[in-house]
Amino acid sequence: MTLDLIVIGAGPAGLTAAHAAQQAGLNYLVLERAAIAQTIAEYPIGRLLFSTPNEIELIPGTLQPKFGPKPTREEALAYYARLATRELRLNIRAHEGAQSVLRVGDSFQVISEKAAYQARRVIVATGGFGRPHRLKARGETPARVSYRFVEAFPYAGQPILVVGGGNSAAEAALDLCRVGAQVAWSLRRPSLDPRPDEADRVGIKPWVREPLLECAARGEVTIHYATECVEVTPQAALLQGADGKTRDVPCAHIFALLGASPDVSLLAAAGVAIAPDGRPVYNPATNETSVPGLYVAGHLTRELHMKNATVVPRRIVEAIARELTRSGLEAG
Repeated sequence: MTLDLIVIGAGPAGLTAAHAAQQAGLNYLVLERAAIAQTIAEYPIGRLLFSTPNEIELIPGTLQPKFGPKPTREEALAYYARLATRELRLNIRAHEGAQSVLRVGDSFQVISEKAAYQARRVIVATGGFGRPHRLKARGETPARVSYRFVEAFPYAGQPILVVGGGNSAAEAALDLCRVGAQVAWSLRRPSLDPRPDEADRVGIKPWVREPLLECAARGEVTIHYATECVEVTPQAALLQGADGKTRDVPCAHIFALLGASPDVSLLAAAGVAIAPDGRPVYNPATNETSVPGLYVAGHLTRELHMKNATVVPRRIVEAIARELTRSGLEAG
């Protein structure tokens, strides 16, 4: 049987595409390598999302946080899982990752870890965090360096180094400070002010920045501005400043929170052109890639605002439904 649509990825963008496909009466399937909303599952425990409910909910008015205007990680996960599995009953096969996508005539063959599928159209919505950025430092190993921050409590009372100049790094440093870790924070920027190239011109969010600076004033966090980690040793890290001078920073563990890039290997193998910025080439009006019938959505694209993850996929699916209906009528 040939499906109308396969969606790869069950994050907010993939779930929105699935819901739109269900509403349009398409015969669809969602393949997800891990759990539903896995990207959000990898947020730190208890973290508030930056987005308000109207920016991430699949159906308006259905996500209602209990303790404030923004949902926590746990509220968002429960919302997506409940809606997908019980209320909407979306056709999702979790823990079944897509391994290849091949154009065959007018349709696609999608090979997963468990089966082979045929579909007329494919949407890839695998997120923008598939490849964490490394320190590229001497001695860097998984045992000494983590690229994802989950929770602070296991590191209470220990010397911890956080590397990174974004809000994720700042929040991790603040969380670690609050549980009594001895925190050192290395960032390349010379201050917490926004860089000239930052689009929002905000820099570190004020509700993170102010308490973090208070921790620094009390000596609970040491901020190493304009530095980068150049070497990792068994008990410390070597930071190098803009002037070339180095300093040893004792640390039991290092969190390198330097951002990430999308994993485009599946798309590249399918023949999709990849731009110099590491993201796929696609038509911004339709989100169709250089391979006809293969689309991209969500943070895999250059639409990085969370709200677009629940707006653009719906537009893509509605266009696909119209196209398939038209081609069916023409064939008939």
